[in-house]
Amino acid sequence: MPSLNSRGARWVAGAWLAAATAVAAVGLARAAETRMAYLEVKMGLESITKEQRADLWRRVDEYATVDALLEFCGRKLNLQRRTWAAVSPCVEVTSLRKVASVFRAKKAEYVKAWETAFADPDKKKTLCESQKPKMAEYTRILDAHIAEAASMCSACIFC
Repeated sequence: MPSLNSRGARWVAGAWLAAATAVAAVGLARAAETRMAYLEVKMGLESITKEQRADLWRRVDEYATVDALLEFCGRKLNLQRRTWAAVSPCVEVTSLRKVASVFRAKKAEYVKAWETAFADPDKKKTLCESQKPKMAEYTRILDAHIAEAASMCSACIFC
């Protein structure tokens, strides 16, 4: 017949096992609740600081300038489509639309300015030939920026 100490030890071990099981069950239930309550969050224009917005609009202007020049010289980068695809997993659609709208307006303005300033085909050819080395550099920079944005969005832990 087992002694009281042995029975007591078994009982304490059983109680600890029951308590651990209960704690684990509660933890699993809360984890399931957390997963079910998980809400995808995307960044928007309101999510960034005033300084970050100013930097964003400066970049939009720069990208529109470069994209307009490249398009004027016959090179399409599909910059808007590629950028949208890169950041749409982590940026709100309304913010994407706002930025895309500003980008398109600025690009159209710059294309028109290039067309006005270089309406003569010879002047256009001279400009485009003189900008070829820079255009290759601009393309590499823009490609790198898009790749970086895509990488940052894919690494986003709350998107």
